[in-house]
Amino acid sequence: MLPWIFPLFILAVWLLWFDACVIGGAADAARRGIPEGERGGSSILPGIPVFPLTFWGIAWVIDRAASPWGTLVVGAAHVVFAGVLLVTIVRDVRDLRSIDGPGA
Repeated sequence: MLPWIFPLFILAVWLLWFDACVIGGAADAARRGIPEGERGGSSILPGIPVFPLTFWGIAWVIDRAASPWGTLVVGAAHVVFAGVLLVTIVRDVRDLRSIDGPGA
């Protein structure tokens, strides 16, 4: 595997996490009756640089002791995490559309 693919995958999953946070916050605000223009947002910092680098570092340390287990375990955990995030995003988008209407 090319050395830049794994950290890029981890970054992509955490960017998906950010999307899930934004959509989840909007869905929660919609459930509470807050109008669309008054709903809050979310910040990408400090989660995006900290979490991907931390998990990449954990994988690297484990790989130094027992290669390729760090990459496999951290990668598999991120695959599962991405699946959960996708399910959450689909659920929240469905809720938003049912509350705000399809054109929103």
